[in-house]
Amino acid sequence: MKTVTALAEHLSNARTFKEKYPLFDERDNKIHVLFLSPCLNESGYYRMILPALELNKTNTHCAILAHIHKWDFHKLFDDYDNPVSLQLVHWADYVVLPTMFSDAEYIVRSMRAVNPDIEFVMDLDANYHALPDQHPMSKSLSAAAKATLLKNLSLMDLVTAPNMNILHYYISLARNSPKMFKFTPEYYGNLVSNFTYEDVPEVFRNTGVKIRIGILMERFLPEDLQTIEAPLRKVIAAHKDAVELVIYGWNEKMRARDKLLEGIDVSYRQIVNTTAFPKCVNELAIDIGLIPFADNLYNRSGRVFNRFLDFSGVMVPCIMPGVIPFSKFIRDGENGFLANTPEDWENKLTQLITDAELRNNIGKAAFQFVWETYSYVNPRAIKRLQEVFA
Repeated sequence: MKTVTALAEHLSNARTFKEKYPLFDERDNKIHVLFLSPCLNESGYYRMILPALELNKTNTHCAILAHIHKWDFHKLFDDYDNPVSLQLVHWADYVVLPTMFSDAEYIVRSMRAVNPDIEFVMDLDANYHALPDQHPMSKSLSAAAKATLLKNLSLMDLVTAPNMNILHYYISLARNSPKMFKFTPEYYGNLVSNFTYEDVPEVFRNTGVKIRIGILMERFLPEDLQTIEAPLRKVIAAHKDAVELVIYGWNEKMRARDKLLEGIDVSYRQIVNTTAFPKCVNELAIDIGLIPFADNLYNRSGRVFNRFLDFSGVMVPCIMPGVIPFSKFIRDGENGFLANTPEDWENKLTQLITDAELRNNIGKAAFQFVWETYSYVNPRAIKRLQEVFA
C-alpha cells in the first residue's frame, strides 16, 4: 500500500493548503466528494481511503481526504481533532462522515451555513446496535451513544454501508423511531484494489514440510473460534505430523484467557498496521484459511467478508460457515468450502489437507472470483461509486 502510506504522510506533513490538496479545483466541472478524516484502519481503508483513490481515477469525480488519522483503538472519530478548511466546505458537493456516536448537528449546521447545497453522508461500517457481549466496544458503547447515532442518521442525506444487512437493520430502526428520517440508503461494498497489493509483487507459497492452516483472528471473538474448536482439534490430532496452525492477531495470553485450543501447538503472528497487512498475510504462506464465526446478527452484517478477501487475494482456499454473507456467493467446492456442521468442518478441512491439487484449484478460483467480482478492476464497482455520489 505504498500509495496509501505516502498519502497519509503527505497529509500530515504538508504545510500549505495548496500543497496539502493538489487536486483542489473549484472549476473542474466534477462532482466533489470530501471524506472527512478517516483513520488508517480496516474501516477507514475500505470505506473512505480506497473509494477516494478509485474515484480520482474517473473523469467525473474528484475526492479529497481531509486528513488520515493514525489509528488508536481506544478512540472514536469524535475523539480526534478534525479541523476542516472553509475552502473544502465551499468546494464539496458531498461530505462523508464515519459512524459518529456524538452529536453531529454542529458539523451539519456549521458546514451548511457555509455551503447550503452540501449533502451529508454517514457510513455505517458495522451494525453497532448488535455488538456481541464479548466485543471490545460492547461495554463502552452506551445506550445514549447508540441513540445519538440514530439522531445523527436523521441529519443525513445519504447513509452508506458495505452490505444490505446493515442498511436494512438501520432502515427498520428509522421506521420505528419517532424522529423524521430523510436519508437515502446506498450500498457500496468493501473491495480489493491494485492499491491493496502494491507491496505484494508475487504470491508466496509455503515451502515447508507441514501444511499451514491459518486463522486471521484480529476481527474475531473467542465465541467465533469456539464454533470450530472441536472439529479443528480432531483434524489436527489426526494429522499432527503434517500440519501446523498459524493464528494472526492472537497470542498465548489470549489463549489462556479464552481457554481455547489448549494443548495444541500454535504459531502466532502479532497484529501489524493496515498498510502492512496484505503483505503480512501473503508472507504467512498459509495453505488453508479458516473463517470461523458465530451465526449472530453482528457477524452477518460485520466484517467477516473481509477475511475472505484477505485470503483469496493471495490464493488461499477457505472454509467458512454456510450462512450469510458466504452462502450468497460461494460455490461449495469451487471457489471455497461451506461448512454447516462440525462434521462439515472436519471433512472439508481433511479434504484440503490431503489433496494439494484441490487446494491449488480452489485457491486460484477464489482469487479469480474476487478480482472479477469484488474488486475495483471491475468497471461496475467504479460505476457504483459514481451512482452513489451522483
